[in-house]
Amino acid sequence: MGFWKNVESEREYQGISRKELAFRANIAYAGIGLGLERDSMPGADTALRISKVLGVSLEYLLGEEVLKTREENHSDAEKIVQESLLYHSNKKTIDALESLPTHIKEPIVEMILRMAKSV
Repeated sequence: MGFWKNVESEREYQGISRKELAFRANIAYAGIGLGLERDSMPGADTALRISKVLGVSLEYLLGEEVLKTREENHSDAEKIVQESLLYHSNKKTIDALESLPTHIKEPIVEMILRMAKSV
């Protein structure tokens, strides 16, 4: 569910009219309908005011979008950590390989890459 659909659901659950929500959050009444119609994201300040009026977290209103982004960011961060650990654990070998002349280094790198693909 998108932001405005979550807002609409919570608003209905709490028995708050769109007009009241708009007034209390200091936003345009028509903005709620347009947001629902367009499935758009409001500005951060508007979203925060709405979450405060409804007494729910901004993350709750953002719903699945935040969870997906967090999972993607966590996954990316995990990959970076793993790559960093791999690099540091093999730093001496990498430095030694880098110090070799190109005509010796290239066949070794090719062999390593072929072996990695076969695993």
